Amino acid sequence: MRALWFELKRRNVLRMALAYAALCWLLLQVADLLLPTFGIPPWVMRALVLLAVLGFPLAMMFAWTYAWTDRGLQREIPAAPASAPATESPSADPIAASIAVLPLVNMSSDKEQEYFSDGLSEELLNLLAQVPELHVAGRTSSFSFKDTQATIAQIGQALNVATVLEGSVRKSGAHVRITAQLIETRGGYHLWSQTYDRQLTDIFAVQDEIAAAVVAALKLKLLPSHQPSHAGHHLPGPDAYNHFLLGRQFLNRATEEGFRRAGEEYRKVIALEPTYAAALAGLALADAYAADYTQTDAQMLALRAQARATVDQAVTLDPTLGEAYTARAVLRFVFEHDWEGGASDFRQALHFNPGDVMSLWQYSRLLAAQGKLADALTQAQAATRLDPLSAQAWEIQSRYQIALGDFAGARAALDRALDIAPEHGRAPVGMGLLYLLQGDAATADHWYARADNATFRLCGQTMAAFSAGHEAASLQALQELTDTQAHTSAYQIAEAFAWRDQRDDAFAWLQRAIVQYDAGVQYIKYDPTLRNLHSDPRYRVLLQRIRLPLD
Repeated sequence: MRALWFELKRRNVLRMALAYAALCWLLLQVADLLLPTFGIPPWVMRALVLLAVLGFPLAMMFAWTYAWTDRGLQREIPAAPASAPATESPSADPIAASIAVLPLVNMSSDKEQEYFSDGLSEELLNLLAQVPELHVAGRTSSFSFKDTQATIAQIGQALNVATVLEGSVRKSGAHVRITAQLIETRGGYHLWSQTYDRQLTDIFAVQDEIAAAVVAALKLKLLPSHQPSHAGHHLPGPDAYNHFLLGRQFLNRATEEGFRRAGEEYRKVIALEPTYAAALAGLALADAYAADYTQTDAQMLALRAQARATVDQAVTLDPTLGEAYTARAVLRFVFEHDWEGGASDFRQALHFNPGDVMSLWQYSRLLAAQGKLADALTQAQAATRLDPLSAQAWEIQSRYQIALGDFAGARAALDRALDIAPEHGRAPVGMGLLYLLQGDAATADHWYARADNATFRLCGQTMAAFSAGHEAASLQALQELTDTQAHTSAYQIAEAFAWRDQRDDAFAWLQRAIVQYDAGVQYIKYDPTLRNLHSDPRYRVLLQRIRLPLD
């Protein structure tokens, strides 16, 4: 019944029913007053009532099939769906071949099944992102429209897309019903819609059918190798797939608890189906990030080594899986300082999945680490175009603008990030650095105090207090930083010492960061807080040690 209710609302049938009833009531009231005045026999009134009753189903059928739009009468026009608040579009005209995949509505009786509907939405998004000819809005932006109110037109404007894919999922035991519809964002009319009643064992075939239908509706002429499909990849059974979708949901949370639970779910998948490469790639990322929360350096390095072995297995099992290459690229450049290996994997990832936002902004980080800031900025800007409502994407873009001296551009990007997510933890750090570099230590300290991470907060406060001439406060923050964050944040401690121009200490902590494979080492070439180290011969030695170019 909830699925039917969804369709009735979507097609404006309920609105038509109310309007029809109100109009008939008004006409019958007028007729009741006027007919006796003109001596018209009573059977005419009875006939009018009968016509009103008989006309009701006809009106409902018309509402189900047609609606008026700014293009005239069109078939199957949906009502405005639940979506995110409107955001200004970066362009007045949407990209012609472009789409946003909205979260499918969970129509199952069990609300705990929402991971399944969200997971299918993400799977469809990833499938369509394989098509080079199609601009696919990123997950963060598309999912920001969940459980909020905006029209299809507003969604199109916010994401700069010409079409939206929306629908619903009802899962009951081994049976699933998926309703999907492709809607043009300006006129609001349907390009295509379909309902699928299948068993869970057919779920991948349904995804392929939906992706193919979208491509056909958009009249895209694709090369055979560009057809979105699961062909050639391992297709897990229903139990394994359920655990896989849960693992992805936890991994997307990007928290200590999320990484731990993601690892648990992915291990359940692999216990059922050891050759499922997508699950192995997810497990590798979950373990690599969970390593930051271990208690000792030995535990951290051991878990990351395990993650590397896992992702190597994923690539070996499925050498055409883009997400496996992305996972290995991240492990290579972030945790092993293998820049060339990471670049090679990113090229493979973007070959198989050219529209993947995560690959784009992660690749930008590698390019920046190599000192290729202009190229990094280009990749980051491509990511923000695809995912314009991702605060993380805008914050990452700002890093390169700061390093290039484009403070106005960086400020705009950070403002955008904070407008999207006022509680974003890293954007205040970027703001703090921006003001610090411009000589406004008081405002920098204000922004650093808003950081949600103790490491970044204490590092920033150390630097801001030093620049303000508050030596005691700077030393106090630095002492707390070294006492509490040495295990996981050697790089940020090095930044604090470098800003204070304590070069010996800065180099000692940078050496420790390299030994620990601290993720912060990727910033060593373009980090403005380390610039006073560049003239020291020890700086070039460090770059050679981690195989980064010297110029």
